[in-house]
Parts: sequence; structure tokens; C-alpha cells
Amino acid sequence: MGGMSLTLQNVSDLLLGIGVVAWICYRQTTWQVVDPARLWRWPVIAGAVGLATFAQPGGTVVLTAVDLVVLALELVLAAGAGAAMGTIARFRPMAPAAITAYESGDRGGRSRAGTVRYETRTGWAGVALWLALIAVRIGMDVAATRLGAGAVTGTAMILLVLAANRAARTAVLVLRLERLGVAAQRVSA
Repeated sequence: MGGMSLTLQNVSDLLLGIGVVAWICYRQTTWQVVDPARLWRWPVIAGAVGLATFAQPGGTVVLTAVDLVVLALELVLAAGAGAAMGTIARFRPMAPAAITAYESGDRGGRSRAGTVRYETRTGWAGVALWLALIAVRIGMDVAATRLGAGAVTGTAMILLVLAANRAARTAVLVLRLERLGVAAQRVSA
């Protein structure tokens, strides 16, 4: 197998990765509630865990110039794909019953009254962008390994790429949602 042994850990990582990709693709094709507070949660958590993962217990991570170039390039590509996903996303108003059900749900005691009115999805174009980002990520990982940039080829980098992608998508969605809300207020005035 060319230097890579097939271990139980490798198989479980592969299955977990396939599961995450399938879940994300499913979410791209189904309508999801646009709740800005909820949308920001995942990129913040993934980014924090990714940064913490770089600082491994008992040692320090040394980033070479190649590591830094790969890191910057992957983050820019991930953010660009996320911004594209936010741009192609479609919105639709939620049905009044769906708004009531969402707002009355137990959300840790916090009221969401009046904050959620739309659903969004990117559809198959979003799935295509995800698959392209994954392919680029795999290619960059292979290239980085061949160039000796081992610090940015692991889980930490994957989490940072996901965080950058989701943060850019969320920023564009929130901006578009604000514009949509302003336009709706102008129409009703």
C-alpha cells in the first residue's frame, strides 16, 4: 500500500470523514433555518478546536515557510468557497407555523422570538463546491507532504479549513439576510 498501513484508526477516520461529507452534502440540499447565532457557533468551535489541536501536549508545533504558505492558501480557498456558498444560497420565508414551532422549541431558555424568518439551502451547486473544496484539500495535503510541510496535514488543518469555510458562508448569509430584511421592511412600509 505504498508506505501507508491500513489500521483500525485509519479505517475509522475514513468512515468518520465519509459520514461528515455525506451529512454536509445532505444539509446543502435541504432547507435549513437561518438563525445567525446558531450559524456562527460551528465555525467558532471548529476554529478554536483546530487552533488548540495545533498545540499538542508535550511539544510545540514548528511551522515552516511551506507550512505557512499551505495554511494561508487553504484558508483563502476555503473562505472563497464559503463566500460562494453564501452567495448561491437561496432563501425562502418560513411558514408561520414553522416559525412558531422553532421559536417555541427549548433553546436553552433563550427566546428567539422575531429573529428567525427564513430558511436557506445551496442545493446541488453547494454540494459541488463542497466536493471541489475536499478535492483541493486532499491535493494540497499530498503536495504539502511531498514538500515537507507536515504540520498542516492533519486534523487541525481540516478543522481550520472547515471553520474558514463556514465563517465566510455565514458572513455572506447574514449580510444577505440583513439586506432581505431591509427590503421586506421597505415593501411593508
